[in-house]
Amino acid sequence: MNSDPEKLVQRIEDTLLAYCRQQGLFKSGDRVIAACSGGADSMALLLFLLRRRRDLKIEVLATHVNHGIRGLQAQADANFVRAFCSSQGVELFVYDAVREGVQIPENPSEEWARGLRYGWFDRLAAQEEASIATAHTLSDQAETVLFRMARGTGLHGLAGIPPRRGYYVRPFLCLTRADTEAYCTALGQNYVQDETNAEDHYVRNRIRHEAIPALQYANPSAETAIARLCSQMRKLDRWLAGEAAALLQSAAVEGGYEVAALRRAEGPVLDAALHTLVSPVRDAEEKYITLLRFLLQRGEGALQLTPEVTYKVKDGLLLCQTPEGVRPPPAPPQPFSEGRFFLPGGYFVEFQRVKYEDFLKNQPIFKKDLNCCADCAKIQGNLVLRTRQPGDFFRPAGRHVRKTLKKYYNELSVPQEDRPLLPLLADGSEVLWLWGSGFAEGLAPDPYTLEVLVVRTEKTEEA
Repeated sequence: MNSDPEKLVQRIEDTLLAYCRQQGLFKSGDRVIAACSGGADSMALLLFLLRRRRDLKIEVLATHVNHGIRGLQAQADANFVRAFCSSQGVELFVYDAVREGVQIPENPSEEWARGLRYGWFDRLAAQEEASIATAHTLSDQAETVLFRMARGTGLHGLAGIPPRRGYYVRPFLCLTRADTEAYCTALGQNYVQDETNAEDHYVRNRIRHEAIPALQYANPSAETAIARLCSQMRKLDRWLAGEAAALLQSAAVEGGYEVAALRRAEGPVLDAALHTLVSPVRDAEEKYITLLRFLLQRGEGALQLTPEVTYKVKDGLLLCQTPEGVRPPPAPPQPFSEGRFFLPGGYFVEFQRVKYEDFLKNQPIFKKDLNCCADCAKIQGNLVLRTRQPGDFFRPAGRHVRKTLKKYYNELSVPQEDRPLLPLLADGSEVLWLWGSGFAEGLAPDPYTLEVLVVRTEKTEEA
């Protein structure tokens, strides 16, 4: 560790800035709410965002959650965060479970506390049209993966905590907990200590106090090594998701999927495809994947995932049954590529790259909708063709605003039954192209454009 505080701060902030850019966590004008408990990790996060907000071109806000389970100590933590935010001129949103009338369990679990936090974060992100930044570190990543392995997990679980998920961003996944404490110390910033972190009542604490030190005895850089594994698993998971999407596309027929085509797939690809079908409906636990695979092998039967959604196999087809009848499931996410895509609900989308000079010569062809094209150089990233997901947002062209997709659909009066099937092109939670609205703000061709991406769409009525 560097003994010069200024150099240490510079090194850490350079590392964080590079990571934020590499992962595409922020865009100019984003409103970012830092989840701040008052501990070292979250205080370091809030400090970093405030110190480098001009570099990141973001607006910084904060939120604090009092779960109502630590009495006066929790209130002292809330007051600490409130005083810091007041001194820095940061708008703070405090959620107090007791004041909100929440019934506190006698022995609240980690899962209960996490559900309370994230329920509040979800509402706040939608209310403020903002991202939520959490202070998860490499240390949290290692603990999470070990916890999932102990309980039983697959490839998706081994991918660990992602840098981005919906409106959640995690800039600190490139730092250890020791780094955040050193950063606070170097800047002379105090932080609170949650006394429950020292107890072994919670499984994660025991992993932190016993399992991680044991691994570090074998390899001092164990946390970094586990994070590297997560990154590799995430890439493999994305590849499998692409193979699964191709499988579902090839098996798709009106109203469902051909069972025979699904059966011919390799085991891991089929499991990934079934995970894709289950995950929009409920947590894609292994038992549901296994049961759905059994239905395909048997050639008949039904699996109720929720009171509203049942998958059944009938007459050689895998069908999605809802109270309204058999409905096509949403299109599975698939990596962006040029070509034609026939998607559930009768939606057809074609993506084509065209040299800008050829585009200008043939403008009348594209004049029908000026939002149908974008500068290819402005849409680089991990582009995915999919349907809506929680946390999606869109910047309508010419409006200079950022809206959650839910609010934008409400504004356009899009029928609720149509929303799950509408195709879109996204980079993480940022929607770059949306069916019926075209490309987002800032992606249009300009005099420096060399190549454009042109989208053609059609809608047919499925039988």
